[in-house]
Amino acid sequence: MANTDNLTGVRNSGLAIADPLIGSTAQILEVTGKGEVSVATTLTEVQLGIKVQAKTATEVQEQVTQRSTAVVDVLQKLGAKELQTTSIQLNPVYSFENGTQTLTGFEGLNTLQFELPTVQSGAAIDKAIQAGANVIQNISFTASDEVLQQARLQVLSEAVKDAKAQAQAVFSTLQLTPGQIIDIDINSNDNPTLSPFVSNLITDRVSTTPIIGGSQTIKASVSLDIGYSPNSGVILDLPLNGLQQYA
Repeated sequence: MANTDNLTGVRNSGLAIADPLIGSTAQILEVTGKGEVSVATTLTEVQLGIKVQAKTATEVQEQVTQRSTAVVDVLQKLGAKELQTTSIQLNPVYSFENGTQTLTGFEGLNTLQFELPTVQSGAAIDKAIQAGANVIQNISFTASDEVLQQARLQVLSEAVKDAKAQAQAVFSTLQLTPGQIIDIDINSNDNPTLSPFVSNLITDRVSTTPIIGGSQTIKASVSLDIGYSPNSGVILDLPLNGLQQYA
């Protein structure tokens, strides 16, 4: 692959190609442009659980099932989207005394996940707790699909413009003639804003839980392989570390 100049981050592969636009042998310059944009989140994804302890596994399952059904019914009435069960657990509970392990009961945990507009999520969590949920495991925020798609297109455009500006600066400084774009590589990344992880049991609630969403950052990078050839009088085999002489 291409070598990278430590000063500029611009890579010159040193490969020779035939460029029909230039009519002579050309080499390849690789540049990577970056784009980044932040958008406001409007949706909240919640993971909450129903945790029960009892002396027998049957008792645990009966209580978990009853309370889970009530929570699901509440969330469905609230219009929760992407409602699904993400985990079902049933584990023995032991006590230890004088090096002896004794079975004292069982513990069950059902975990549900759902999505609602952020402005509705606080009240939804409170109603789910009233219906039987007693563990909040995670909360994350995201923008709508439409907003995210627009942001992705915007950062790609910014990344291409950045790569183009870098290439133009190099070509102009070294008096090179640009040719065709030989290859394009795209890398994008969405970074949702997450809330701190919470695993403690929820007991008493006296008011609506305030839920405040953050922003979501969309990033992308675009690498361009651009053919080029020198103008007359310019030496192509100039060492890359010599670029600093033209800054």
